[in-house]
Amino acid sequence: MRKRHKHLEFEINLIPAIDLLSVCICFLLLTAVWLHVGALNVKQAVGGQPASETAKKPTVWAQINAQGDVMLDVRDARVPAKLAKAKISGKDGKLDLEGIKNIAMQLKTAEPSLTTVLIQPQAATVYEDIIDVMDQFKKQGLIDLGVSPL
Repeated sequence: MRKRHKHLEFEINLIPAIDLLSVCICFLLLTAVWLHVGALNVKQAVGGQPASETAKKPTVWAQINAQGDVMLDVRDARVPAKLAKAKISGKDGKLDLEGIKNIAMQLKTAEPSLTTVLIQPQAATVYEDIIDVMDQFKKQGLIDLGVSPL
């Protein structure tokens, strides 16, 4: 009897591997375009430099709570006392955007060099409320906005 020899030559189908690699390359090329679109020029607003080098600029600190109340604390600016420690109460758990707009307008007219607002949200503050407050301040000319970490 003769021994049967197995056929040792076989072919590997490379077409699926090439298809997979071409899809991966297309995905890489498409996502590489968005790297520069999504980038922001950001610098640290508080704590990046020694206190002796920091110039005293007028600043508004806005604390937002979950009930929609906004407490403003104006520092290093000459504004009336009622504006320096203003509180804008929320209506039915929502922000009073008109009240924020009015106070921001009064602050800008009282201190024209005021451009910096640092927002301090609480842990339960809704993200949309933070964005709405930032929009109201930006519309009134307070363009240097920042969000303080929790």
